[in-house]
Amino acid sequence: MKKLFAMIITAALLAACSNDEPKEPIESTEPVEETAPVEPASDEMEEGLKADTVEHEYVVFAEDKVPVNSKVKFIGTVTGVNEGTLTVQSKAEQSTDEVIYVKDIRLGERTDILEGFDVSVYGTYDGKDDGDVPVIKGIFIDAD
Repeated sequence: MKKLFAMIITAALLAACSNDEPKEPIESTEPVEETAPVEPASDEMEEGLKADTVEHEYVVFAEDKVPVNSKVKFIGTVTGVNEGTLTVQSKAEQSTDEVIYVKDIRLGERTDILEGFDVSVYGTYDGKDDGDVPVIKGIFIDAD
């Protein structure tokens, strides 16, 4: 008899708990100001990213004196264009085999860059590829 009585009380408590109506969220009556996120102008962003880059010559990349993922600037002449990768030879170097590959991941305005263009590449140093050629991820590439 005690078990039957305990089961009835348990069933009554469970039934009482399951009949609670879900409460609706309380809405505020105060107006909410909507503000658009402030984005810096593209020129400001470009200048900010270019500001603390360090210009290097080919020899510094070749001798592994540049830390990977550091912000770099490289000035040279485009000697080849192949599927989003530019081959850039330093203006200071005379040897044709001393080139840097630039992965074109440009932000902002894109213009076609062709062989023979003088360029200033702003980006991050990506280390060397399998052929021991230095690689830069070109975030901004200015054709001079």
